[in-house]
Amino acid sequence: MVFRVSRSDAGTNLSRRRFLVIFMAGLPPAGILGCGVFDNSLSPYKPGTPSSNAGNFTNTVFIGDSLTAGFQNGSLLDSQQPNGYANLIAKQAGFQLKLPLIAAPGAPAVLQLVSVGPPAVIKQASGITFGRDNPTVQATDLAVPGHRLADLLNREPVAIPTTNEDIITDLVLGIPGLALGERYTQLQWAEHLNPTTLFVWIGSDDALQAAESGMPSSMTPPAQFATEYTQLMQALQANTKANLIVANVPDITLVAYLTPGSVVLSEFSQSSGIPVAQLSATLGIQATDLVNPNGISQIQAILAGTQPGPVSDSGFLSPAEVATVQQTIQQYNATIAQQVAVVGGTLIDLNTAVTQLHDSPPTINGVQASFAFLGGFFSLDGVHPTNTGYALLANIFIDRMNAALATKIPDVDVGTIAASDPLFPSNLPKLARRVLIPATAGHSLDWMMKPRARN
Repeated sequence: MVFRVSRSDAGTNLSRRRFLVIFMAGLPPAGILGCGVFDNSLSPYKPGTPSSNAGNFTNTVFIGDSLTAGFQNGSLLDSQQPNGYANLIAKQAGFQLKLPLIAAPGAPAVLQLVSVGPPAVIKQASGITFGRDNPTVQATDLAVPGHRLADLLNREPVAIPTTNEDIITDLVLGIPGLALGERYTQLQWAEHLNPTTLFVWIGSDDALQAAESGMPSSMTPPAQFATEYTQLMQALQANTKANLIVANVPDITLVAYLTPGSVVLSEFSQSSGIPVAQLSATLGIQATDLVNPNGISQIQAILAGTQPGPVSDSGFLSPAEVATVQQTIQQYNATIAQQVAVVGGTLIDLNTAVTQLHDSPPTINGVQASFAFLGGFFSLDGVHPTNTGYALLANIFIDRMNAALATKIPDVDVGTIAASDPLFPSNLPKLARRVLIPATAGHSLDWMMKPRARN
């Protein structure tokens, strides 16, 4: 399986011929497809009801987007996926979770920290993944990076992918299914695998489009979100006996992918020698704006004299736009809360919990983590958590589950995770000041976050 995102054009489509050659190389010989080598058996329905399955993790399935997939440092990669919150919950609760492990250098190739700077230097690993380490295994973590709510409902694997979204969908949902003639969406797999417990966390990518585009209008409209989410919950209630554990959408304006204008102006003032006030006037950036990687790229071009100022609206979110994004997320979460109540599921209020983490960051091993770039919570792409960040998310789930379902799952030892986390501040060279996310690192997610036609 091929997945290459070039630094110059993160949205470049991949050649069909190259995809087919490497995809087929990752599968067993055609002659043994019918010999039982595929671990693709569908579990029979378990006795009981969703309520009686509360706390029953015998057959647990996860659906969602990159956050549930264990995506990190711009990549779905076998050495990183086990650090995701889903796998941490499985370890703590003592149930088995089958991950669709992707061979090095990952899909896309993983980001690597060369220097903390400032400015920080990050590069993408060389090479192309051959695909799944475990091509005969049916994953039970079905979350697909880049999937929005409509994708979870409607996007199925395809025999010949033509976009990066097709390829990442095939990597997770199409192996080994495509070889067996099975083409299921995340929702359909969740129904077919007959879970006793089903974790659902979807909607973040519907919101993150605004961070990449600088325009709240690119988010999935709340009315469409409500219709599709109702469809999702009704289908899961009708077609599974799973106890549902459902997370809502966090405030995406808190991610390190977006840098406060005050930090941007300070950094570029120091590097260019231009006073902050003059720089602000030239760039059209205010201290209260949130600047995305597109904006950082534009600033670099303006200061290099290759682009006239000011930064276009696509390069930042103004305070008014931030408020609109947050209001839209509140509408998403009102729908989620309503629908979870209808089906009798357990709501994980990540929006409140993540905001509290941002406002009152924890001290871990004597170091206060933060949501800033290289602050300990977010990985090199500025959106997906570090090992430590995923551990904190896992504990949010675990604590709520213990309270709501009377389970007794022990919390993840965040201190132990942070001690070996290569991106936790205590394991990095000391920084003289907060640094910006490099534009190239942020652009590694363009394929995932760029607005596209809605299904």
